[in-house]
Amino acid sequence: MALSLSACSLITSPLVAGVQLASTAVTSIANMAPNTSTNGMAHPHDELRNICIELNANVIVADFIPELQKQLRDREVESRIYAPGNAPSDCEAMLYYTVLTQWGSPMFTDELRPYITDINLLLKKNGKVLANAAYRLDGMAYDKWSSTGRKLSPLLNKMFSGENMTQWQGSGDGANGAARFEQDVSKRAGATTTRN
Repeated sequence: MALSLSACSLITSPLVAGVQLASTAVTSIANMAPNTSTNGMAHPHDELRNICIELNANVIVADFIPELQKQLRDREVESRIYAPGNAPSDCEAMLYYTVLTQWGSPMFTDELRPYITDINLLLKKNGKVLANAAYRLDGMAYDKWSSTGRKLSPLLNKMFSGENMTQWQGSGDGANGAARFEQDVSKRAGATTTRN
């Protein structure tokens, strides 16, 4: 009896094997898919080593701030979090962010979880835009369930890369692009989380 039970537990039905294979394939495709990010820009400025981040209480993604600070540290930039209007005057620059989410269930589960659809980052000093970048979930949503860090990384690369700053330095429409981006951030800051 024990032997027959043991043998049964080793046999996997073709249906279960097919589902497992499909799940592995979908996960692999999602991990290989490129992150979508809109054109960012960075203007020439002194190297930053310490910035202040204005807390956005509307963002519900629990690991966003820890991941943002970790990735800034990886780029040798320290950061401190402050409530709106309470940042000290000695901040080298201010980083503002908005994050939009939707709710959904990952494949093969009924559990509802939020996933990031949009990220806007705006870096300013004395009212002047130093850099910005944005992430948008692409139409195919391959990276829908990608980690917060995976979605943030290309944005910070754009904003804090010396190579990119050199590239964008000669851009004639930098000021107009920054103004449009700032207007977009303001609109999105008032948006609410949606459920899908």
